[in-house]
Amino acid sequence: MKIEVIKREENVLEFYLEGEDHTFSNLLNEVLHENEHVTFAGYTIEHPVLMARKPKFKVVTDGEVTPEKALEEAAQKIFDRSRAVLEAWKSAIGE
Repeated sequence: MKIEVIKREENVLEFYLEGEDHTFSNLLNEVLHENEHVTFAGYTIEHPVLMARKPKFKVVTDGEVTPEKALEEAAQKIFDRSRAVLEAWKSAIGE
């Protein structure tokens, strides 16, 4: 995974999330929407053949937090939830 910043303004960040597709992009988008300071979050995959592994994101905040901070918080939530799933799985199979 690689992040390529396209545009950075006060409360707007646009970037490519190289090496990912709808699976992770949709998860990140949904978790960003949980943040009350995120006023817009969305992504597109511009051409399914040429850009399939390079979603283009746009994140806009209300100015209370930066888009970078919102992304950091979303990434931490995803990490924490993934860990909880792993621990639940281990418990279920008796590890």
